[in-house]
Amino acid sequence: MEGSSSPNTSRQPSRKREGSVESQGRSRVRVNSKPVKKARRVAHWNTKDYTVHDTDNDMLLIISNDSEVQRKTRTRKPWAKKNNHKSNKKHSPNGTKLSPVDAREAGSDVDCSEGRRKLMNSERKVMKEEDLDRWGQQLPVEVLVHIFHYVVSSNGAVPFLCRMARVCRLWNGAAENSKLWRRVTISHCWVNPSKKLQPPVQRKIQNTLNWLTDNRFSQLQEFSICHWSNLVSYTMKVVTKSCPQLVSLRLTNCNGVTSDVFESLALHSRKLESLNLQHSVVDVAAVVGFLETAGSNLKQLCVTYNSRLHNIFNAIVAGYCTELRLLEVNTEIKQTNPYFQFCIEMLQAGCPKLQVLRLLNLTWFPKACTMIVSPEVGFSELEELCLATSSFSLVTDEVLVKLLHLSSRLRTLDLRGCYRITSAGLQLLPCQDLVRLFLGLYCSTTTLLLAKQGSEQMALKWKHSLEELDLTGQCYKEKDLELAMGILAGPEGNYVLRSLNLAGTKVTLDAIRVVVSSSPALSYLNLTSCRCLPRGLKRIYRGRDEISQFVNCLLSGGGQQLAGDRRPQGKCVK
Repeated sequence: MEGSSSPNTSRQPSRKREGSVESQGRSRVRVNSKPVKKARRVAHWNTKDYTVHDTDNDMLLIISNDSEVQRKTRTRKPWAKKNNHKSNKKHSPNGTKLSPVDAREAGSDVDCSEGRRKLMNSERKVMKEEDLDRWGQQLPVEVLVHIFHYVVSSNGAVPFLCRMARVCRLWNGAAENSKLWRRVTISHCWVNPSKKLQPPVQRKIQNTLNWLTDNRFSQLQEFSICHWSNLVSYTMKVVTKSCPQLVSLRLTNCNGVTSDVFESLALHSRKLESLNLQHSVVDVAAVVGFLETAGSNLKQLCVTYNSRLHNIFNAIVAGYCTELRLLEVNTEIKQTNPYFQFCIEMLQAGCPKLQVLRLLNLTWFPKACTMIVSPEVGFSELEELCLATSSFSLVTDEVLVKLLHLSSRLRTLDLRGCYRITSAGLQLLPCQDLVRLFLGLYCSTTTLLLAKQGSEQMALKWKHSLEELDLTGQCYKEKDLELAMGILAGPEGNYVLRSLNLAGTKVTLDAIRVVVSSSPALSYLNLTSCRCLPRGLKRIYRGRDEISQFVNCLLSGGGQQLAGDRRPQGKCVK
C-alpha cells in the first residue's frame, strides 16, 4: 500500500566505513590495505655459549658450552590449519537462502574472515622473509670472520671485503676485522693502465687509499700493486707511513716507481723482508741505495734482469744482502740483453744463507773471480736450484758442480733446457736425498748432441728419495731406460714416486709395466709422443683412478692388443 512500509523495508542500511567490518555484538576490526612490516630481530650471541673450532676439511665446528640443550616444541600456526570453506555463498545454517538484510549481516562475518586471512598471509610473508634472512642476521661474527678468511687467503682482501661490508651491519662488522686485512692486492681493476687518470678520478682513488690506510691497514703485512702506471709513488708513501708491520712488498708490471718509494721504504718499513720488482720500471740507483741501507733485513728478492738492472745484481753479489734466503732473477719476454755474467764464488760469499736460487730463462755463464775465495765458501743451506730455460744454455757439468759443491741439503734440481748436463756430472753432486729432478728438454733437439745412456746411474743414486722425475725429450736408448725403470721399481716396490714424465722418450711397454705396477703412490704419468708405445697408450694419466685402470690394462695384456691394432684412440679390453 502507498505510504505504508513493512518492518523489513523501513530499516535503512547503516553506513559502514571503508575497510571495516561490523556485526552484532562484535567490535570493529580494522583491515589495513598494506601489511605492517615488523622490525628485524637481531640475535645477540654470547661467546660464552659456544666455541668455534677449525677442522681438517675446511669446516667450522660450533660446540655449545651448555651441558643440556633445550629444544623448543614446534607449535602449529593457526593459519596452517586446512580451510574447508570452498565458497563464500551466503546461506543460513539450515541451507535456506537468506533475505537481503540477513545476507548483509551474515556477509559481515565473511568479510571479517577474509580480512583476517589477508592479515595472516601478510604476517606469514613477513616471517618467511625473516627466516630467509635469519642465517645472515643471527650467524656469529666469529663464524663469518672464519668464512671470510678462507676467501681472503685465496683471492685477497680487495675487492671481496669491500663488497661484503655493504651487505648488512653484521657483515660490515665482520669485514672490519683487522686480521682479514693482512694481505692486500690492488691490481688494474682500480685503474686502466692504458689511460691517463683524470683529476676527479685521481682524487677519488687518493681518498679511497687514505681511508683504507686509516681504517683497515693497521695490521697490513703483505701489500701488492700490479699493472699500475699512475699514483704508484703516492700509494707507497701512504702505505709505508701508516703500516709499520709491512713485511712483504710486490710491485709487478708497474711504471713510475721513483726514488721516493725506496726512500720511504728504508725510512718507515724496518720489518720489510720480501721485495718483488719483477717486470717493473724502477729507478736503479734508488734500488741500489735501498739495498745498501736496508738490504741486510731482506730475505727474499725477485727482480727482472736487463741491461739497466745489472747494477742491482752487482749490489747483491757485493754482500749487501747477507740474510737473503730466496733470490729469483728472470728475463723480460722481449729480452734485449740475454747474456748474463756473474761470479759464482762472490755470490756464494755474498749470500751464504741462500736456500732457493732461481735463474729463469737466462743465458748466463760464470765470470772469472778476481779475488781469492776460500774453498769452504758455498751454498751449504741451498734446497732448491732452478736453471730452467727454453732458449739456449751454457751450463755445463763443471759449472753445476761449482754451484753445488757444498749443497748436501738440496731437494729440488730443475735443469730443464740445460742439455749440456750429463749423468756423469750429476753423480758428482753431494746431495744424496734429491726429491725432485727435472731434466726435460722443451726445445728443438734435432741439432743437439745428447747423451744416449746414463739414466740408470741417476735412478740408482736417488731411487730411495725421488718423488718427481722429468726426462722429457731425452735421447736415452731403450735398454738404458728399461734398466732405469727397473731400478726405480726395485724388488719391493717404490712407495715414494708420485710423478713421472717420459714424454718424447724411447721407453718401452715392458719398462712402463714394471715401474707403474710397482709404484702405488704414482698420480701423474706422461707418455705422450713416446715412439715405442702403441698409439692408444700415448697420453697423460692423471689421478689414481686412471693410473689404476692403466695398470690393470697392462697386467691383463691389453697393451699388446693395442700394439697390434695401432688404433689412434682406444681402451684396453681384456
